[in-house]
Amino acid sequence: LPKVGMIAVNDGVVLRNHIPRILRKHFRGKSYYADLLDLFNEVEFQTASGQMIDLITTLVGQKELSKYSLSTHRRIVQFKTAYYSFYLPVACALLMFGENLDDHVQVKDVLVEMGTYFQVQ
Repeated sequence: LPKVGMIAVNDGVVLRNHIPRILRKHFRGKSYYADLLDLFNEVEFQTASGQMIDLITTLVGQKELSKYSLSTHRRIVQFKTAYYSFYLPVACALLMFGENLDDHVQVKDVLVEMGTYFQVQ
């Protein structure tokens, strides 16, 4: 779709900018609001990092499989899928319940592992 180009990029930016607006609308007065914003920003960074690794590993039109390894695949899957699909919802619930995410590192590890297996299947 040659006419889409920058319109699609702008649409992505607009959609991304709705996240803090939605969070502000529903959670602004809550004690965990700042932590929730940080969590969404961190997960967005993880997801974008996974997408970047995927894109530079599998460039369109090039089949340079020497860059692609099992550890690279694992990083792509973890960053691209596991954090937002499995960790984010549980981490949100923990924050809303008043928990400190640093006290639940094992939960994060298990959820990221589950997300990795989910993507592999």
